[in-house]
Amino acid sequence: MRKITKFASLVLVGAMVFSMPAMAKEVGAPVAVYLEPSSDVGDPAVTVAAIDQDKLVSEYTANAITGIWAMDKVVPVAQGGDIILDGKQTNVTFVLQKPELSRVYSAKDYAKSVGGTVLNVVKIGTHVGFGTANVNFYMPGITGTENIHVLQYTDGTWTDLNVTEIRADHVVADLTSMGTFAFIVEP
Repeated sequence: MRKITKFASLVLVGAMVFSMPAMAKEVGAPVAVYLEPSSDVGDPAVTVAAIDQDKLVSEYTANAITGIWAMDKVVPVAQGGDIILDGKQTNVTFVLQKPELSRVYSAKDYAKSVGGTVLNVVKIGTHVGFGTANVNFYMPGITGTENIHVLQYTDGTWTDLNVTEIRADHVVADLTSMGTFAFIVEP
């Protein structure tokens, strides 16, 4: 009986030791349901790709971020191409992804410190090199009268970017590199 108790104790200690690194690691968005009721699963490869990016199928197919963990209300952000790279019109599209959860909390803290509200936080990537990219973000519900700032997270700080235009459903900004971006409205 004593050997069984000792063996069970060793198994429990081993499980704790091997699970500790996983518990200490920062976790991104919890993985849950990827299909909304209106989803047409269609091509299974699309569903798998959406799951791989922790997105809903509709987010994946629209290159958009419509919801983020730790935010109750999000203004959707999408990007459909026609980016101006270094002053030249292109058909390049930047890929939008969900950010790390720590960046969402950081953006919320920053917005609170300036009296603003986070509309959305996105991670943007591309394989195209550029000096400056003038990017038109589709943000349904924006009226064009808001004071919207686009900020990039770099080396632990949020840096204000040049916003060239705010109009109904659109925010246009100049990006100089890829990374994590927050859309914040200030009073």
